[in-house]
Amino acid sequence: MSPRSRASGASPRAIYRRLRAGEPAPEDLADEPAPEAAAPDGIEAFFAALTALRDEDERGAAPGDESTDPARALLGYAPTALLDGCWLAAVVRVRHADGALGAACLDAFYLECGEGDPARHHGALYGAALAAAGLALPDLGSPAFERSAGLADADFALAIPGLRVAQIGAARLPEALGHHAAATVLGPPAAVRRAASRARCDGLYFAEHAEGAETARRARDLARRCLEAHAAGGAPDWSRVWRGAWSLWAARRAWLASLRPAAPPSAWEAMLALVEAKARHAFGFHGRVRIDGQALDDALDPARVDARRILLRLARSPWIVPGRPDESPLVTRSVQFGGPMFGVFTDAEVDVMRAWIRALIEAPEPPAALRVTRGADERAGSPRVDHEDPSIDVNRRGGSTPRAQARAGLPLPDLYHRLLCARGPGDVDRDAGELARAHAEAMLREVHSEVSPARLAADGRWPWSAAGLSRWVDARLREQIFEEGHAHARSTVGPHAAAHPARDRTQPTDDAGVAREITRDEAVWLLTQLAPAAVIDGAWLQGMTAPGAFHTPVASLLLRIYRDELGAGAPAQHHGNVLRRALAEQGVTLPPCDARAFVERPDFLPQAFSMPVLWLAFAQGSTELLPELLGLNLAIEMAGIGRGYAMAAALLRRHRIDPYFFDLHNTIDNAASGHTAWSIEAITRLMDACAAPGDALAIERATLRIWRGYAAYARASRPLVRAVAVRLGPRLGWRWLRRHLLGDTGR
Repeated sequence: MSPRSRASGASPRAIYRRLRAGEPAPEDLADEPAPEAAAPDGIEAFFAALTALRDEDERGAAPGDESTDPARALLGYAPTALLDGCWLAAVVRVRHADGALGAACLDAFYLECGEGDPARHHGALYGAALAAAGLALPDLGSPAFERSAGLADADFALAIPGLRVAQIGAARLPEALGHHAAATVLGPPAAVRRAASRARCDGLYFAEHAEGAETARRARDLARRCLEAHAAGGAPDWSRVWRGAWSLWAARRAWLASLRPAAPPSAWEAMLALVEAKARHAFGFHGRVRIDGQALDDALDPARVDARRILLRLARSPWIVPGRPDESPLVTRSVQFGGPMFGVFTDAEVDVMRAWIRALIEAPEPPAALRVTRGADERAGSPRVDHEDPSIDVNRRGGSTPRAQARAGLPLPDLYHRLLCARGPGDVDRDAGELARAHAEAMLREVHSEVSPARLAADGRWPWSAAGLSRWVDARLREQIFEEGHAHARSTVGPHAAAHPARDRTQPTDDAGVAREITRDEAVWLLTQLAPAAVIDGAWLQGMTAPGAFHTPVASLLLRIYRDELGAGAPAQHHGNVLRRALAEQGVTLPPCDARAFVERPDFLPQAFSMPVLWLAFAQGSTELLPELLGLNLAIEMAGIGRGYAMAAALLRRHRIDPYFFDLHNTIDNAASGHTAWSIEAITRLMDACAAPGDALAIERATLRIWRGYAAYARASRPLVRAVAVRLGPRLGWRWLRRHLLGDTGR
């Protein structure tokens, strides 16, 4: 921690809690001390320097030798290990993901997260190692984790550089890349690996991080790929990359030093700490006890307690015989059975009293320099009450400020830009988060009356059951696929759909009618209206990359979908890039999605931003809105299957416009082993967690919330549908438009 952090009064526990909750970091990474070593110049020199640091860690003996308690080292590393990869959260958001660097960072992050397998998430593997050692901590997402008596402030300080990097965004991209490369090359500290060996809990976590292991090799290759992509972007700043790496190294050195067994407190230190710990509980029970003519309760008042003064007076009182605890009434009578303080002190605390009484012969007063400001409970590792900077509100959940309320009518393109360019829940522009929350809540209020137990029951969606959800999805998809005139889809969507090249499919029987009614220019215009959503495909899930969300089993499944939407590590497969290429072939070249020029394009209907704004709003609050997010995600993935996308592909194909954006979704969104299947599994995992405590009301609430999120998809689609109808309807005829373009079958 820097002097500035200490001056603020915020403890490492408080900062850790705040960063995990998405609150802004109290200081920028640039405020960290400069590296002690000169920055390497180039990728090879950089990795050589990191390897040298790793060798230095291996040679270090004192922090990892036999004098260190293995449990202390293993538990102490948990706040960092359970969040492995969190430092990449800011650089894997959709606005950065369409190029080589974004693809490399996403692959690196995905590997840390177990590649979609929640059991192989590095945090889960470390939790399994702790369990194998007989160690346990509260759930990472619970407030009890930060309060855990088994963790010290230094343990949270080690994790802070990574969490801070997760918040700082693209402005500090070089530091984030340096931090990731350092974490990858250094691996778990040697002290932790030795502790695991001594505790006989060498498990998959340590096996995957071992030198020469396949996963470790892949991780290093990806870290190198990230830096190579960064260098290819022109003029890489290696000093900033090195600063990011050094921030991790410096934090590790400080943490390793904290593992050294501390010198035991002196008798006076221990007794002063004991008085401070007990004073607030003793206050009010000692009104009739007097020392030097003063009521002891007055001295024990927590608002002005002076443990030093109390002990100096107690040492001269009749309760103490200096040097002879067995003759001192304090321990022979007062704390024994029948005495006024029986049961107040543990045996260990009585031993502290005895040691202090014995020490009074040689040290009748505490050393002048001795100043104890912590209680005995904190010495044991439990947290203290933080007197933090008033600006730090760890539990802030928000609510619309007057400024946010004044912007409630912000045009959709402007809101799109604001939410897309926000760094996430911890962005310093707090209005962005409040605007997102207000927009999501407004949309959910609109669909509230559409979702009720009675309506869901009539549709086969109530009460909740995993089998019932699968049946309902299958029935709905059959409706979408087997519409009249679209029976060709029977052979192209199913368990083996990927085996049928989408570009070679038989065309629907009425695509000639589509071509006759919609001109080529109109088809290009229609495709253009999809761009605001398509270029950020997957945005609704980007909130699952945040440190407070990405470690859960549900998040692992959603991250599978997120990575696919962003091209699965290949920029050419990025869904937004697929659409960009199709438009570019028609002479429509789009600027970067986060540029003002993008939202200011005159060929975009304002309503084209309705759906992606909903995505971005849900992503900002994905932790609080997880059930709704799962419902929205299911609706999005189901929409890519069947009649609607088949019609769009047929229209483009007839006009010789690349239709692959639609064909792609009609395969990867499948319900057998694709995105729809993963969406169902994610909902089932959430509902299983709700069902575990046996709370029927919680299950019902979660069910309603899921289906409200599902309904929000259709509600957000309507503005663009209406705007297109106004543009094309008068010429084509409303009935034709509803039937053939908007997918309205009259149901």
